[in-house]
Amino acid sequence: MAVPKFDILQYHWMGREEGYTALEHEVIFRDLCSGCGACAAVCPDDVIEVEEYPRLVGKCTNCGYCLMQCPRSFFSHSAVEERLFGKVSEELLGHIHTMVAVKSRDSDIATAGQDGGFVTALVKYLLDTGKADGAIVSGLSEEETWKPEPRVVTKASELKGTEGTKYSNSPNLKVLKEVKKKDLKNIVLVGVPCQIEGFRKIQNYPIEDIDLKDRVKYTVALFCKGNFLYQGLMKELLTEKYGVDLNKMTKIDVKGKNVVVNLGEEELLVPLKEAHEHLRKGCKVCFDFTSILSDFSVGSVGSAKGYSTVLTRTKEATELLDAMEAEGVIEVKDLDPGIGLVEKLHKMKERDAKRYTRKKVIAALPLPFRNLKF
Repeated sequence: MAVPKFDILQYHWMGREEGYTALEHEVIFRDLCSGCGACAAVCPDDVIEVEEYPRLVGKCTNCGYCLMQCPRSFFSHSAVEERLFGKVSEELLGHIHTMVAVKSRDSDIATAGQDGGFVTALVKYLLDTGKADGAIVSGLSEEETWKPEPRVVTKASELKGTEGTKYSNSPNLKVLKEVKKKDLKNIVLVGVPCQIEGFRKIQNYPIEDIDLKDRVKYTVALFCKGNFLYQGLMKELLTEKYGVDLNKMTKIDVKGKNVVVNLGEEELLVPLKEAHEHLRKGCKVCFDFTSILSDFSVGSVGSAKGYSTVLTRTKEATELLDAMEAEGVIEVKDLDPGIGLVEKLHKMKERDAKRYTRKKVIAALPLPFRNLKF
């Protein structure tokens, strides 16, 4: 007996997912999730928690906000860039006002921070001068050693323990909900490119009853080739394979082809290719190394040891940088060796993302089309 066409249509309709389940099927189960935390930030029922990945911790009411605000569900990079800067840049690294090497003049910040401590110095300056009433930064968990977690700080004294790069996921956007509860109006968001994209999605495609889009005044992005899973990098690789006592680890950094682990006066070099076995798959579709949609882009690549490479993308960001230099907060000099290596790494990330995405697209095609050349 033939199956009635109406029944087939009903079957397809019943198979459609809603709410958080749709986020799972469209993003999480497809290994597209970056762990940015946007889904938790916009959930009106507070039933989404994010650590490495999102998980449902209560009853979903199928509002659909999580999928709608996820930057991996739909995100027009060029449309948002045009809204932010007035046009889409033809330059490889996007809109840039200033490219300089910077370090903090505060020796404590320069030592504790990554590559001269510019980001910590910037956040402290914004809080001290009242230009920002809070900041979203990454700290470390008190329960699991070297596990990152997002924090909302409102005073410079609260920045202690947030210095330096963590290299595992900190879902910074999820604490936008805390920002709202504290009624902070002008915060600085520090994050990696996917988190800046997540905020830009919330900002440029707002949902009527989610009051988050106007609370971030400055965005500061860290150069990023990808994030490592905490369990894989810290537990399986460093602890189990290399015998690292995480309680004795004072700093971790990626330099060249190695992960550099500092254990007091000792230094351990771990091949970066081994760490890449624990790279989260959602990072492999990202093409943006420097975060073209941020106000500040910061990283070590392109500047001398002990300095951060700083790109400002707006007039206001440049004026802030100039004010910090004039007031003796930071030391600024020309880039050495220059922006060439930054561009090279950006091109590499873009190339790898295109290759990986193409493989995913081909794998998702019906069998007769998988051998097509395109």
